[in-house]
Amino acid sequence: MYQFRVLAICSLLAITGPGGEVAAHGPESLPLPVRLGTHDQAPYGSYQADKSFDGVAVRVVSCVLKRMGRSYAVEVYPWARVQLMAERGEVDGFFPATLRPERLVWAQATDVIADQKWVWYLPAASKLDPLSADFKATARVGAHLGSNRLKMIEEQKYQVVLRPASDDMLLRAFVRGGRADAILGGDLAIAMAMKEQGLDPKSFRTVLAQDSPLHAYFGRKFLLSEPDFVVRFNAHVPFCR
Repeated sequence: MYQFRVLAICSLLAITGPGGEVAAHGPESLPLPVRLGTHDQAPYGSYQADKSFDGVAVRVVSCVLKRMGRSYAVEVYPWARVQLMAERGEVDGFFPATLRPERLVWAQATDVIADQKWVWYLPAASKLDPLSADFKATARVGAHLGSNRLKMIEEQKYQVVLRPASDDMLLRAFVRGGRADAILGGDLAIAMAMKEQGLDPKSFRTVLAQDSPLHAYFGRKFLLSEPDFVVRFNAHVPFCR
């Protein structure tokens, strides 16, 4: 498939705005374009039918950087790799991501750029209670690789049996594999995945786990030369959400 091929070669994208203007300009632009990493996850950022890359978080970040007068480039990779590249300083920042204390050691988070709730998804007929101690001890669960959700359920000693690379793949494995009793996913991403996979939301029971909004992060290596960058970025966020 086209999307898989592009992800595999980790292509560099020049994101275009609503009027078709290219946001990543040529080498004459000063300062250099801000390099941002992300992953392919609707509705926050995903490949469209016309092969462009767009989504809720992409539009907010694009709007803010254009208001700042900054050129930028977005690179699409698997999520775990995006974070590793950002930590190593191979990209200037990444998005969209929840707050995680260890990330703040090597990066600074912006204000919220997109909403997200963590939700447990179970078969509609399931009687399990995801908020009970028994559930944690006995239920087989899953979350996508590289996510804060997976980190949390692993740290809290849930019985994790699914660790696919995206929420879309997580839902597919949950429905078709029969290995897990429940999955923990982002509400908007799972809703989009259900729509794309032709699944009826009524066939699932949902239990809210927590509110977990999304941010952009900029690496501290990048911020050495522009220490007020995040402050300036945040000043424009209310005009772009």
